[in-house]
Amino acid sequence: MNPDRGPIDLGDALLDRQIVGEDGTVVGKVDDLELRAEGGTYVVDALLVGPEALADRIGGPIGRLLHHIGRGFRAQAPQRIPMNAVRRIEPTIVVTTAVAQATESPSEDWLRRHVIGRIPGANRASR
Repeated sequence: MNPDRGPIDLGDALLDRQIVGEDGTVVGKVDDLELRAEGGTYVVDALLVGPEALADRIGGPIGRLLHHIGRGFRAQAPQRIPMNAVRRIEPTIVVTTAVAQATESPSEDWLRRHVIGRIPGANRASR
């Protein structure tokens, strides 16, 4: 991201956007952001992927449910994609192939196999 752009709406620019690798590997969606304070402003350090990250962002009863679901898929923190791995921000966020292949999202895989994959024509859907 260009620091000279000035303030941007992170909700519109990054949150809930699809993340793919340069090779087309589907990673998931941006569920939350890791920020750090710098000189009176905030800088995005990383994109966070996984139900745990989304749960923290949503909060309340739905957030607690997502935390519970997330623990069922893995016992670790949300997947973290550092901003230096981001190659382009388009309608989708394109990250390096190495980072895309190393970022596992068991919840995304489960949803693809058990929900999306059962929708007629889903295997022909574009990315």
